[in-house]
Amino acid sequence: MGLFHFKKTEKGKTKNQEADMSKKGIDRLWQEAYRANPKVYEKEDGTLLVGFALTEDTDSLFPIVPEKQWALEGKTISEWIITMVSLTNPQGGIIGQIEYHDAIERLEPFIITKVDNWALIRAMTHAELSSLLGGEE
Repeated sequence: MGLFHFKKTEKGKTKNQEADMSKKGIDRLWQEAYRANPKVYEKEDGTLLVGFALTEDTDSLFPIVPEKQWALEGKTISEWIITMVSLTNPQGGIIGQIEYHDAIERLEPFIITKVDNWALIRAMTHAELSSLLGGEE
């Protein structure tokens, strides 16, 4: 008997089975991903700023159109933003901020799937998050 035990693999898997496997993987990611929650701040003019954090190295669920998910009766939300947060930068903290709808457009290449009004965004590196700023740093 050798040191390694090789398991026989199934031959002839169909594309449906492969797709099903990746669907299971996506379902698992969907269940384990961080669901973005808004933080609300009142601005000097009395309107509200609503911010979300997109953290480095974290699979995340973000609403595509946050206005469909959240509203505050009697208050005007003047600004929606996404803040990119670093875990690896020695100082940690904020990489940068982008207006929410612009950020969702820039995040499109990193979106694994969309369901209803939610987008599953794959974990991104510090460099990828920084690249979203497009010279705005």
